[in-house]
Amino acid sequence: MRPRQTTPTAWMIVTDDAGLSAAPRLPPGTGVLLLDPVAPALARLARQLAARRGLVLVEEGPRTARRVHNARELREAMLQRTPLIFLSPLHTTSTHPDWKPIPRMRAAALARLGGRRLLALGGMNRKRYAALGALGFSGWAGISAFRT
Repeated sequence: MRPRQTTPTAWMIVTDDAGLSAAPRLPPGTGVLLLDPVAPALARLARQLAARRGLVLVEEGPRTARRVHNARELREAMLQRTPLIFLSPLHTTSTHPDWKPIPRMRAAALARLGGRRLLALGGMNRKRYAALGALGFSGWAGISAFRT
């Protein structure tokens, strides 16, 4: 993301070629987060799709975006001035079925600590974000929510 660029509310998480297949159906302005490590060919294809469709593409990294799971990791990400921080998991998720969701009020407290940089991740979709948006999250991200 460029400085002063508006942060998208919805983010599609891409881990492989199959995840990128939903990108052509995304509305312009949607965020696409490539998880590290990503194959160079996948990154190149993602950049081309993002440019063609008007998507906001970010590759996970210390100066761009980071996934956090607790207060300690959130503090580390904030000290590194990471512009996008994804708190996970907020719901049970098929990608990490053994992970226990963060309780709702703990997630709300972490969202307030994270300020406008914290996005909800983990079993999220538009409907679930509508219920969590008031807790202080600035957006949401998902993997399976974008696949059809």
